[in-house]
Amino acid sequence: MSLEISYDSKTKKLLLPKDAEIISPEVKNDIDQLNSLTHEIIANGSDVPPVPTPENFNKDMSKMIRKLYETGVQAFKSGKFEDSAKQFSIGIEMISRRHKFESFQGTLQELSLFLMSRADANLKAKQYLKAFNDADMLIGMMMNTPENFLRRGVSNYFLGNYEAARADYQRGLSFDENNERLQTELNIVLDKILEENGDYL
Repeated sequence: MSLEISYDSKTKKLLLPKDAEIISPEVKNDIDQLNSLTHEIIANGSDVPPVPTPENFNKDMSKMIRKLYETGVQAFKSGKFEDSAKQFSIGIEMISRRHKFESFQGTLQELSLFLMSRADANLKAKQYLKAFNDADMLIGMMMNTPENFLRRGVSNYFLGNYEAARADYQRGLSFDENNERLQTELNIVLDKILEENGDYL
């Protein structure tokens, strides 16, 4: 089935019929991404965006993002874990609004720092599913960081996914076999698995 694509010269966007998302969600997603990139090129003011470098990374936005991070850390230290997670969420939203043509390396560093911090705040706030989602994303971004497996493992443990928690701790230990926290959590979950199986009281 074909979709009729039109162009709106006022908004400078490609348009699809209203039912496009139902008919072909992939095409709708591609058009949305194309519109987003086109908007950023037009806002850039030149035909070709500059080569992304640390020098042309938006410094004003970096200052605002850093301030949100500091506020989130302060709330965490004060024991206001839900407020802390909210500050980190606002920071992640700001990071996602960076121009698509800015240095991805800088954006990735900011995003990983905020995701780690929000995962920790959500663990303290006992929001284990939210913490799991952040840790899972971090593992996709930074596969060889044992602390991210620890975050996801703890989330899995409190969600009752003991075998998944065991696997996370073991994978984390494969990157740092002397990590005491991972070893401790692994022993706890192994005892819990034995208990669940009726082999340990």
